[in-house]
Amino acid sequence: MSEKVEKGRLKKYGKEYGKYAACVVTGFALYGAAEVNRKLGDPARNAILERKRYGEGDRQYDLLVDGLGEREEEISVTIPERKMSADEMQEKFPEIMECLIGEILGENESLSEVRHDLELTGRLEPYGLSVQWESGKPELLSDMGLIGSEVPESGEEVVLDAGISNGTTVLRAEIKATVFPEEKTVGEKFEAFLEKLAGENLEKTTVSLPESFEGQPLHYRLASGGGNGGLIFLGIAAALCLFLKEKSDEKEKRKQWEEHMILDYPELLSGFLVLTGAGYPVRQAWKKQVMDGMKKKQQERHPVYREMQTTLNQMETGTPEIRAYAEFGRRIGIGSYMKFASLLGNGVSTGGKDLRRLLEEEMEAAFRQRKDLALRKGEEASTKLLIPMFLMLGVVIVMVVAPAFLSL
Repeated sequence: MSEKVEKGRLKKYGKEYGKYAACVVTGFALYGAAEVNRKLGDPARNAILERKRYGEGDRQYDLLVDGLGEREEEISVTIPERKMSADEMQEKFPEIMECLIGEILGENESLSEVRHDLELTGRLEPYGLSVQWESGKPELLSDMGLIGSEVPESGEEVVLDAGISNGTTVLRAEIKATVFPEEKTVGEKFEAFLEKLAGENLEKTTVSLPESFEGQPLHYRLASGGGNGGLIFLGIAAALCLFLKEKSDEKEKRKQWEEHMILDYPELLSGFLVLTGAGYPVRQAWKKQVMDGMKKKQQERHPVYREMQTTLNQMETGTPEIRAYAEFGRRIGIGSYMKFASLLGNGVSTGGKDLRRLLEEEMEAAFRQRKDLALRKGEEASTKLLIPMFLMLGVVIVMVVAPAFLSL
């Protein structure tokens, strides 16, 4: 009887707890399968890292390296995208040219009638190629694709020389474009017509204006009236008010800009701490911050990314790194950013010694600064609410006192 009871008890426990045991066993099984798949699919398993295809951008690997010390070291490395070979460029040249022509058209429908500026791109992103331009007639169409002011009405053909490069090999192509003057509005056409009309029959004392233009009837009146002397002073007063308003708007705009910069400062420091802690050099951390901001389109909401983009452009065009950081701080003109630029400059010159510790201390100060800004804005908002509160108090007083006076 006891053996039968024991079997019944085991069966009961199996039904009650077996599903939990099955979940645990399944978890271990899935973990083992995932670990095996991760090791088999690890791109660094055979000490070979793959590049991304041309036009797809750089690839970042976070590696654990054994053998550098007593324990594994975590290393981050950025592998640039693969460049097209010379043979691939030759093979895909028609396809590349078709893509390039589509990129440069801009607002024009075709190169046979160019009436708007061309967008001569310097990089063909789908293929990871750079492009250099040279115009055969720069006075009609510049190397930047801008239409000149001396283009004849009948149009004229301009040959653009495009140098397409993968970094080592350059393929040249001639692109023909027929350039016409930019289209004029009806008002501009009529103004030119009137100037031509006014230059005729100079012996006459009057000029007869046309009654119609391009099939539309016309009516005229002078834009300026007789005027009064007092309007002069009114204009001066308006100009003075406008000047003061613009100054006030500029001051308010600058204030809002500085508040945005102060609010963005902790996130900027936090990003640098994460990236430098992951092994990024200062310049690469700066570039990644800018690239991430561009991908998320944060330049409009966070002005600090626009200033960082300017500094990155300076460094990539030959400005020394330390000098670019110093100009970044002076250009913003806020004490915290000037200190941040100084820390980066010192970090570059000393090889990053103590940079992380200094950035952590600066981040604590930045959060305190942002907290003080929030408190100040709260006090300003409460002060602005006093005016409507007094107005409401006045209305209430009138409502209470008015019946007493009416009853007299």
